[in-house]
Amino acid sequence: MQKLKRVLILSASYGEGHQQAALAVRDAIMESHPGHEVHIVDYIEMVHPRLNSVARYCYLKSVRFAPALYGLFYKGTSRIAPSSLIQRRLNHLGYEELAEFLHEEQPDVILSTFPTPAGVMSVLREHGLTQIPAATVITDHAIHSQWIHPYTDHYFVGSEHVKQGLILRGIDERRISVTGIPIRPAFLEASNRAGIRAKLGLEPDYPTLLIMGGAYGVLSDIVQICEELFQSDRRMQLMVVCGRNEKLRQQIEQLSKDAKNPVWVFGFTREVHELMAVSDLIVTKAGGLTVSEALAMELPMLLYRPIPGQETQNAAFLVKSRVAVLARTRKQVIDHIYRLLRDNGSLLARMRANTNTIRKVTAARDIADKLVELENQEVIHPPQPHTPPLLAEQS
Repeated sequence: MQKLKRVLILSASYGEGHQQAALAVRDAIMESHPGHEVHIVDYIEMVHPRLNSVARYCYLKSVRFAPALYGLFYKGTSRIAPSSLIQRRLNHLGYEELAEFLHEEQPDVILSTFPTPAGVMSVLREHGLTQIPAATVITDHAIHSQWIHPYTDHYFVGSEHVKQGLILRGIDERRISVTGIPIRPAFLEASNRAGIRAKLGLEPDYPTLLIMGGAYGVLSDIVQICEELFQSDRRMQLMVVCGRNEKLRQQIEQLSKDAKNPVWVFGFTREVHELMAVSDLIVTKAGGLTVSEALAMELPMLLYRPIPGQETQNAAFLVKSRVAVLARTRKQVIDHIYRLLRDNGSLLARMRANTNTIRKVTAARDIADKLVELENQEVIHPPQPHTPPLLAEQS
């Protein structure tokens, strides 16, 4: 019996995007390349469980209550040169544990969907402790130095914008594939919109607004926004997803009892693809996973108060591509919604058409195919020329 090829995916559970990208690639490999087995590892949890718990707590609290502080951290870390002492120390987080793990597992190729393991893999390669091909998926439409390492064999990026940013930082364009950000197959399949509307009990001729609070229900001012929309005299129906924030779900459900328009309230759900399929507009954060799912569903976006850092870069890219509008205040959210729903949604129709200029629907499969190619490819040694990161964020 022929031995199965092994793919190791190193991820992390900071938000949903990194893990969901890993799962999407795993599913694509299992479907398209049956001679493979795939192992997904939460890298920070594996090498330092206590640090992981503290770091996740700090991350969630900072993006919710101190986004400006998170933005400063993001901007500061983007200025760290690859050859600096700080970066080299960061790249040693779990160095020995990963080396031992690779010796035990013997994978044929490695994919990182989180920056930290990508850096550690580069150091292991530099020190000659492994020759396993290593690739990275950048899970935002943003450019940050923590993703970029000299011994990474290949980068998978969401847009031409990110590709050009990597080239400016000295990465050979032959090592970059513009695949899109990988998402679950459910977002790529044709949806029976009439059937979903009937299942949910939606009004067939009402404009449908989807409000996504994020996996942990951290969309700013979501309660106040819902309160105003629930009492609106404008004809619409609303679906509100509160994620894992049970307190928020209960608040929204209580408010919905007196709503003038039809309202559906959800907690954490795996059926987001169905909700997007029957929506005319989504109000959301600008996380890489959610915006990629919306693009795949050709769904126009209203992005509210993106968190400084990768979300502001995601938002800038999407607004420039004319598939999204940006709101910085609650009033702007309401005004944008009313403006976009006017004239039978003619502006929304143009935004929906614009998604076809940047949406990538085969990202997971394309990444899976390239990883299989990398299994037998000669690894980078010595590394390609590598320049320090640019200091300014790109928009």
